Amino acid sequence: MDIKQMIEQANKKAAEILTKGRPVWVDVQPAGEVIPGMTPDTILIAGPPIAVEDIPLPVKNAICGALLYEQRAETAEGAWQLVTSGQIKVEAAQDHDAACGAAMATSASMPVCVVEDKTFGGRGFCGVHPGNKQNVLRWGFYNDEVQNDLVWFRDNYGPALGETVRRMGGIDLINVMSKTAGMGDENHNRQPAASMYMALQMVQTMMEIDFAHRDEIVKQFAANDRFFLHVMMAGAESVLASVKKVPYSTVMVAMGGNGVKFGTRFAGTGARWFTVDAPLIEGLFLKPTYTKDDLLGFLGDSCVTEVYGLGGMSASAGPGYVVLTGSTFADSLQRAADARKVCVAEHRFAPIPWDGGQGFPVGVDARKVVGLNILPTSHGGGTLKNGGQGTMGAAKLPMDCFKQGLIAINEILMNEAK
Repeated sequence: MDIKQMIEQANKKAAEILTKGRPVWVDVQPAGEVIPGMTPDTILIAGPPIAVEDIPLPVKNAICGALLYEQRAETAEGAWQLVTSGQIKVEAAQDHDAACGAAMATSASMPVCVVEDKTFGGRGFCGVHPGNKQNVLRWGFYNDEVQNDLVWFRDNYGPALGETVRRMGGIDLINVMSKTAGMGDENHNRQPAASMYMALQMVQTMMEIDFAHRDEIVKQFAANDRFFLHVMMAGAESVLASVKKVPYSTVMVAMGGNGVKFGTRFAGTGARWFTVDAPLIEGLFLKPTYTKDDLLGFLGDSCVTEVYGLGGMSASAGPGYVVLTGSTFADSLQRAADARKVCVAEHRFAPIPWDGGQGFPVGVDARKVVGLNILPTSHGGGTLKNGGQGTMGAAKLPMDCFKQGLIAINEILMNEAK
């Protein structure tokens, strides 16, 4: 078998996993009890690995906040000393089949959504979405209000969600997206239809369970039109956990930004990250006084949804978001069309009515990106250098990440051929 055949066979397997995987939300549990390799001395953050001295301010604030919440220190300075001394290890969430939205730092006792791919057995994890307010750890803030919210999630909200999902026997995420197809979600930056449909399914079970603060829990859950995002991030990770094990494949299996660097991983290169300076997420500024100089580079793992074929890959499913952030309906169709040209497969569970009934392209192939000189688009929210969200928009994926990955895969295959 020659090199081309080895890659084609590997990519065929990757495409099978991506399109036949069945992510099902099965539980909510403390991160330290379910995430592989997670310990009380581990903090997970978004994007590729980063040196401690390079961690940007919002992520640093979130890390210190997580350690204060865990009662590992009494002050932010003491918390940061634990990190700089090496007592606390800060690691890339996606290296643990987990994901962190924006500046989020995940610590051991925080509740995380557990999603299992019922076809191939992979499991993925992501913290519960904190809701629509800005004053959250996810955007790089920590104070008494955030502390109280974190404790509420740990002691009340997370356990209630977990009990509900277990009683329901799990929630099939493909079914959720199929039921809400054609309702305007691209399921990265816009998912009110999926969130509301999930609420319709879950609230009736919630009301049958006699847990403390039930009314407040139901109210908080039903009011969050972005709730589905973090469940779907865990869902993407559950399927990608199996794709990561396919040798020789040129399919992308991870991407994200830490505010300084943006990185990608490919199935055929194992745990290696290929990084460049993080691009800006440009589009709509949330305040007219903000400028590009106020923004960090791409920060967050929520673009793992694009790795699974959502967000910018399925932009034609959510043209309202594209138009809102300064582009056009034609641009939404073009983003999806470009993605189809560089992907190895297509999801058929949610055909897009106004895009000729086509599904979501999935499985970005580094060979096609480089060979055709076509860059897929990721949607996202831009983080301010001092914390908080500054933009909602999109960014083109950096070409050099794909070139680096392709060179590395070629080296591996050449060595195999010797």
